[in-house]
Amino acid sequence: METELEYGNWVRKKNLIVLGSGALAAGLLVLLPLGTIYRVIMAVVFVALLVSFLLPFYSYVQFSQSGGKVQEKFYALIIRCLGEDIGAGRLLDIGSGNGVLAVKLALHFPEAEVIGMDYWGEDWEYSRSVCEKNARTAGVENRVQFQKGDAAGLDFADDTFDGATSNLTFHEVKSVTDKRKVLQEALRVVKPGGAFSFIDYFYEEGYYGSTAEFEAFLAGLGLAQVELESIQLIDIPALLRHPKILGKVGLYGVKTLDRPVASARYPSIRSIRSACCRQLHTIMPD
Repeated sequence: METELEYGNWVRKKNLIVLGSGALAAGLLVLLPLGTIYRVIMAVVFVALLVSFLLPFYSYVQFSQSGGKVQEKFYALIIRCLGEDIGAGRLLDIGSGNGVLAVKLALHFPEAEVIGMDYWGEDWEYSRSVCEKNARTAGVENRVQFQKGDAAGLDFADDTFDGATSNLTFHEVKSVTDKRKVLQEALRVVKPGGAFSFIDYFYEEGYYGSTAEFEAFLAGLGLAQVELESIQLIDIPALLRHPKILGKVGLYGVKTLDRPVASARYPSIRSIRSACCRQLHTIMPD
C-alpha cells in the first residue's frame, strides 16, 4: 500500500531545479579564462551553490519512499501518539498535502471519519485531486473527505472533532505571523477529552517565541494530559538533524480537558508544565 500511494515530498522539486541549475552554471563559469581572481571568486560561488543544492537534495532522497522513507516514519509516529481511543469518531488532518496521513488515519481507525484540509497553494507540489486518488487507491474514499481551507481560520465549529493531526504545517501558514495562533485554532475544533498529535518547528523562536514563552503558552491552554514522545527514537540520518532541516522540530500529543478550565492555574496544568520543562516534546536537540 505504501508504494501505491502518491506521497509527494516535503522538499520541492522546483527548488532543487533552481539550486542545481545555479550550481551547474557557476561551475561552467569557473572554466572561463578570465584570470585567477575571477576563477577564485567563481569557485567560491560554485561551492556555496553546490552545498546549497546537495543538502536539500539529500533531504529529498531521505524523505522519499524510494529513499529513506522519513515521511512514512513521521506519519507512523503521529498516529501512534494519537492513541487508540478514536473509535468511530471524527478526525481532522490539518495540512494534508497529498492526503497520505489522512488515508493512513482511515486505515488505522476503520470506523472513523476523516477530513483532510489544505490550502494547496501554488508554492507546493500537492493537490486535492491526488488526495482523492490516494483515498480511492486505499479503498477509504467513503470515509475520507478533502476540502480547501486556511489553518489559521478553520471552517469548523468548536469541539467538532474527536482528534486532530498535523505534520510540519503550522509554520507554513502565511496568514498569521504568530504560529501559536494556528496551534490554538487547531485545538479549538477538538472536543473536550479529544486527542491530538502535531509535529512542527516548535523550537524555532521566530515561529513560536522562546522556549519559556512557548511553555507558558502551553500551560495556559487548558490541557489535561501530555504524552511526550521523542522522535529521536526514529531512525533518521544525523544530517537531517541539522537546524535548517529537522533540528528544531518537536512533537507533542496531548488530550484536552473533559470539562472547561476556569483558570490556567488548574492543578493538572502544573504537571504539564513540569513535563515541558524537562523535555518540551523534543525531536532532536541542536
